[in-house]
Amino acid sequence: MAVFAVIASTNPEVIGQAVVAQYGANHYQFSPTAWYVPDSGTTKDVADKLGITAGTGGVLAAVLKISAYSGRANQTGWTWLQSQGEAIPNG
Repeated sequence: MAVFAVIASTNPEVIGQAVVAQYGANHYQFSPTAWYVPDSGTTKDVADKLGITAGTGGVLAAVLKISAYSGRANQTGWTWLQSQGEAIPNG
């Protein structure tokens, strides 16, 4: 399954609620304005599911498909990404 980064530029609390409603516990909150979510759809599908496309709650956000990742962050985030399978570490 693909992994997507959801990045809010306005109303992150609305996006956060939508992420929990749509993906339950199967997501990772990277920061107060960014989440990782798994989905079998496209970036548009994820944006639609979260109400981003419709502008629900006045949100502005981007959805990016993650094909590879690297950086410095909390180990919990790396563990979550590795458990999802498709994205390549240190890509």
